[in-house]
Amino acid sequence: MLKIGCCVSSRSRGASAVEFALIMPLFFLLLFGIVDFGWYFFNQHTIQYATREGARLALVGRTLQNPDGSNMSREASIIKTIKDNAAVALNPDALRISIYPVGAGYSDPDDWDETINAGAGGDYMRVRVLYNYDFLTPLIGAFFPSGMNEMRAEALYRNENF
Repeated sequence: MLKIGCCVSSRSRGASAVEFALIMPLFFLLLFGIVDFGWYFFNQHTIQYATREGARLALVGRTLQNPDGSNMSREASIIKTIKDNAAVALNPDALRISIYPVGAGYSDPDDWDETINAGAGGDYMRVRVLYNYDFLTPLIGAFFPSGMNEMRAEALYRNENF
């Protein structure tokens, strides 16, 4: 009597090992890609949220207080708000924050990346936050220059008359 399924030939075991060896790298690339891009988009969303919260504080002219109870400047309050909200997902010290008035046609001044100026009441302002994201997976990072991508979030608003 013939027994079916009791013994697997060594050829079929070898074929399974080869198939496994061919598919596993693709599976891991897909798995790590999902994790890496999920974390990337979470960081991007966090930066956008933090920038929006900083702009909301800025447009009403509100300031925060230092731990000693003294009022912070508007610029320092905006930066603190952005960094506190971004700290959920990333290193807030790695953020590059610019706050500046925009010109006619909402154009940026030449030195916008070095400007911290919250403007006066009625001014059109822009808050821009830049962050270099390092990919977790070197293989995914190889698709980007130097293994990182610059994230950018910005908010354009008009200061209320305060």
